[in-house]
Amino acid sequence: MTTTTYVPDRQIEYTAADWWARLRDPGLPDPALLQWSEWLEADPRHAEAFDRASALAEAAGTMDAASRKSFAHRFAPPMPARRTVPRFALALAASVLLAVVGAASFLALRHGQDEAPRQYISERAGHRDIDLPDGSSIELGGATSVTARYGRDERAVDLEAGEAFFRVAHAERPFVVHAGPLQILDLGTAFNVRRTGDRVTVAVTEGRVRVSPLAAQGDAGTIELGAGREVSFDPETQAMRILDIDPAAATAWRGHRLEFVNEPLSSVIENVNRYSARPIRLTDAALGKLTFTGTVEVDTIDSWVSALPRVFPVRVDAYPDRLELARQTTMARSIPPR
Repeated sequence: MTTTTYVPDRQIEYTAADWWARLRDPGLPDPALLQWSEWLEADPRHAEAFDRASALAEAAGTMDAASRKSFAHRFAPPMPARRTVPRFALALAASVLLAVVGAASFLALRHGQDEAPRQYISERAGHRDIDLPDGSSIELGGATSVTARYGRDERAVDLEAGEAFFRVAHAERPFVVHAGPLQILDLGTAFNVRRTGDRVTVAVTEGRVRVSPLAAQGDAGTIELGAGREVSFDPETQAMRILDIDPAAATAWRGHRLEFVNEPLSSVIENVNRYSARPIRLTDAALGKLTFTGTVEVDTIDSWVSALPRVFPVRVDAYPDRLELARQTTMARSIPPR
């Protein structure tokens, strides 16, 4: 009877271990994943070597601390002084040590599972810059919340509230933003999204986007926008209003200015409150239906509020912890905010 002894190809084994370590990097670009797939398919021995590295990592990941230490010492012992250690041993040692801190991320990737969602929140009156794993970026305005969900087939971001500017890196997986009733599909671009409840405004500064109402059937209601165009969704009428805009004005909030065009006062107040030191309240809901066009400087919000009675039938009641807008009567007088 003849027995066959497996003799590993050290270069293949090293490459498999190296790929194992690289795949655990959340910032690994999509082209690298394609290279990994091509390497696996190029030779049956590649997949076998990768499976061995995976099994090794999985075994280490389930051991207790003492067993892992012994295991790592066995397969990647300390280097003797002035001795050259084979590159495969170093790669294998790195794989084992990475397994010690958790093989779960790698195993999720191997089995096609999505990455865990990541939520990002900015403070009131604050800005926050987010670098995503694929090279895309998001800039958050004040009091803004987004959740990024990166899967193997799609890159998705949920805008729960506030305003965000997206600059999307090109990749095979589509990049989609969900903002209340709208879905925005990137077509290679940079764009701004503001969500105020179910009122959503999308402005394109570069490239193109495809905007679709989630309630529509199929492609009904879907529109494409190019640079210098904006669409606003009105939740009351379900209408989509398209405007030509100055791309710089669409992201004026990045320069501490809020721009509004024919927007309900209730929506304006809600957005201004993301930057105001004292929240502004409407005591009469009917006032919220008044429309406002203009600019609000976030550093002088109190001055803007005090000027509202000049253009609207309102009075301003100032309190230490809030500002209230009430309907103006012939006998009432506004109290300038202090």
